[in-house]
Amino acid sequence: MRSPSCRWDRGSRRARRVSRGRRHALGQHFLIDGEVAQRAIRLAELEPGARVLEIGPGRGALTDGLRAAGHPVVAVELDESLADALEQRRDPDLRVVRGDFLRVDLDTLGEGPLPVVANLPYSTGTAIVSRLLEEPGRFPRLVVMLQLEVAERLCAQPGSRSYGGLTVLCALQATAAMGFVVPPRAFAPPPKVDSAILRLDATTVPRADVGDRRLFRRVVRTAFGQRRKTLRNALSAGFGSLAATTMLERAAIDARRRAETLSLDEFATLARAAGTLDLEQAPSGPGCA
Repeated sequence: MRSPSCRWDRGSRRARRVSRGRRHALGQHFLIDGEVAQRAIRLAELEPGARVLEIGPGRGALTDGLRAAGHPVVAVELDESLADALEQRRDPDLRVVRGDFLRVDLDTLGEGPLPVVANLPYSTGTAIVSRLLEEPGRFPRLVVMLQLEVAERLCAQPGSRSYGGLTVLCALQATAAMGFVVPPRAFAPPPKVDSAILRLDATTVPRADVGDRRLFRRVVRTAFGQRRKTLRNALSAGFGSLAATTMLERAAIDARRRAETLSLDEFATLARAAGTLDLEQAPSGPGCA
């Protein structure tokens, strides 16, 4: 007969396997390179003693750097065992908020401004950035780790292969600048792709007059939904051919161009032109490319 301690050990091992599996599903790769953490913190150019939001602190490499630099940290962690480990530090200037950042009540994080320094999960990184940029007054600066390909998309210029709907939608509310590339060896377990640190400086005033924000998003997503097609054909798929032709004419944009050639200001002009049309019955455009 096995002793109670043996049963507990077997259960503990099973729990650790489940926890590791859950972390894999969350796309977690823990930063273990202290120099990368220090470079990210320097890139954030934080005011002395500034309180910082960290999303997905994991095992605490960034947390350690931020606390050593004298910054109180609000850490949002979904994984219960990792949250437990952070709370066991008994650090009065480290506040742990348990839960998924995409569902957390932002008011529970405290008053802003709250700059962000974080190693974001690959699986939800863009959704987290999008939510942060919806509150530019609360989160004025983001220094975040993302998959390199995603970071390049956020920093892309019109006409480049990386330029897409995500670029335009984020550019409306922030300026993006590439920090530096982070190799897989900086993480445990190492991912199969490179990562990058990106800095986004948010603005409370949109960088272009787009009119109806929901319609702007719809125009951008529709235009990039079939990015190999001309604007006339891509927009026709989401708005109908007559509406697409009319909005392009009113915006004075060549219908033969493709979405990746338009600047933020041109998309804003196109969205305002769309706002002059009756689009109630028009079908919705496809997702953002």
